Amino acid sequence: MDQKSVLAKYTRQPKIYIKLPSNGRFYKSNPLEKSGSGELPIYSMTASDEISVRTPDALMNGEATATIIKSCCPLINDPWDIPVIDLDAILIAIRIATYGEKMNIDVRVDIPDKTPEVVTTEIDLRPLLDSLLGKEFPTEFKHGELTFHLRPLNYKDQSVFFQSAYETQRLASMLGNENMTEEQKREAFMKGFKMLSKNTMDIVIRQVVAIETPEGVENDPKFINEFFLNTDKDTFTAVSDFLNQAKEIFDLKPQKVKVPENLVNQGASSEVTAPIMFDTSNFFVSK
Repeated sequence: MDQKSVLAKYTRQPKIYIKLPSNGRFYKSNPLEKSGSGELPIYSMTASDEISVRTPDALMNGEATATIIKSCCPLINDPWDIPVIDLDAILIAIRIATYGEKMNIDVRVDIPDKTPEVVTTEIDLRPLLDSLLGKEFPTEFKHGELTFHLRPLNYKDQSVFFQSAYETQRLASMLGNENMTEEQKREAFMKGFKMLSKNTMDIVIRQVVAIETPEGVENDPKFINEFFLNTDKDTFTAVSDFLNQAKEIFDLKPQKVKVPENLVNQGASSEVTAPIMFDTSNFFVSK
């Protein structure tokens, strides 16, 4: 018989249970099948988890977020496998389980002929979480004779693309460096351009699992990649635009925020719209 510590009942227990926007689809191992209730148990973060989000390199490559998800969502075998349509819901749930349903955000308020003011306001995370449910990722897109079978990016894909985008921005910033020669700037520009082009292409290719034609279905990633490298611009653009629209279905909607009366008296609007962007470096802190 396994011996249990007297401390066992004082360790973490699930704080909340959530449904997933994907309903567990697109995972290699569906975490909801293990829950018994069809919902994902969410634990609060540990002290060790909070330390991990203060490690810059871990934030940049996604390791910190993956570590937190592994700790707080033990039914998810591989955090890198999470479809990105579930990611915001999971992170919001972890934040709620750790710090509660309220969160402060900074909002810019424009005032005529004056320097913009930044005000701090409180938002309720529960409605944001609820707004992500009841939506469905479209898994087919027909263009001409071709039917594209689709899946959302997973967290690993997104992290790779984010790092590549960061590197592209770094190369772009080098173009304003007065200490660089014109030849060095030209090389930085060409490298950045190639990376941007590859990133744009790869984001689409990674979301296409098969292409159906009147002659049959192709699901070999090698041949799908070759197809997109050699197909016409209209076909690629049509698939890319459709995938962008599918992504927008799961984007968090901006929140309307009331502006303090003293700023309204100075000419500011009584209400502003604040985009909701979760920066891991400040999202997982209590204050």
